[in-house]
Amino acid sequence: MDTSNTLKRLINQLYTPLLFFIPKSIIPLSELSEFRNIKTEEFFNTIVLLSENNAAEKVLAIKDCTPLLEKASILNYNTITLIDKKEDKNSLQFSTLLESYIMHLRFYTFITKWMNENVTFQCDVNKKIKGYFLLQADCFQYHKVQIENKFSIQIIPNLNSAEVLTYIKNDNVLLLKNVFKHQEKLDAIEASPTTKGLKKQGRKSRF
Repeated sequence: MDTSNTLKRLINQLYTPLLFFIPKSIIPLSELSEFRNIKTEEFFNTIVLLSENNAAEKVLAIKDCTPLLEKASILNYNTITLIDKKEDKNSLQFSTLLESYIMHLRFYTFITKWMNENVTFQCDVNKKIKGYFLLQADCFQYHKVQIENKFSIQIIPNLNSAEVLTYIKNDNVLLLKNVFKHQEKLDAIEASPTTKGLKKQGRKSRF
């Protein structure tokens, strides 16, 4: 498996399965207009599980969270894969792979810790589901420490809101990424000469 495919698989295992919610409070007012075509009261502050087949399902009961019990094993697989690749790849290939992986790990370590600390303030959640947010955050924290120890590096996961939004818009969080893409398409349709012409014709036909 080449470096690019290895990285894709490792990243996929970072974010699936993933228990998450999108807090409305972190979206700047200037960004909220991008969500005008969706029901924001259902989209924001709703707990969702992103499964291994990239399906996002609203969490309604504790049983919906059980895929997260495999998260520690999945992240441990990533550690083993990186150790193996260190032996297989030349130094430049491996350092590129590791640097890219750390960038993603940094995001997920930060965001899972933040969600665990803030889910009770943002969402309607019971104690058992809250426990899965803690489990998830602990898995990522332990994985971060593993990577630091195995490869003699230090990972600083602190991010600000702008960095979080940049990651979401430009990378692998498919749910939000697709929302932004959908909005861009709607904006393009709205601005197209054909659409404007049809709107004018529609107004004329009513009078």
